[in-house]
Amino acid sequence: MAQALREKYAHFIDINKGVGTASYKREGVGVEALSITYNPNIDTFKTILSSEADSVFKNYDIQSSVSGKRIYSDDDIYTMLNTARKEAKPIETTLLEIDMTGTSPYPTVKYDVLIVMDEFLGEDATISYNIYYKNPVEGTSTIAGGTPSFTPSTSL
Repeated sequence: MAQALREKYAHFIDINKGVGTASYKREGVGVEALSITYNPNIDTFKTILSSEADSVFKNYDIQSSVSGKRIYSDDDIYTMLNTARKEAKPIETTLLEIDMTGTSPYPTVKYDVLIVMDEFLGEDATISYNIYYKNPVEGTSTIAGGTPSFTPSTSL
């Protein structure tokens, strides 16, 4: 069994920020690592009737941290990030998480995301930011010419 390659898992960000037709660009230019952290919220408590604690899952606070994205002036995602950075404003948009390990149409999760800046410049001319995920919608995507087209799953 072969291990999956990281390049087969794609993150596309809508650089139009939900205004008009979505324009999804694949994140990865200048990025060495991008992973999703689930940050589970667990309510742990001990009642007076037991000497052992109980834990209840509440939800996930899903996020990604992109640390040290190298700056390339022709990168559309960097342009969006830099504009928001200069305005000192967060970005609200959507993100497609696409699993391209199989064949098209690819399993996809579409999220509403909030993107906030963390650092700018440094020694290697980089930008760092955090992505906070919410409202997951499962579906599939096809990709033509590098552009994904998302179709939500229908529930019965």
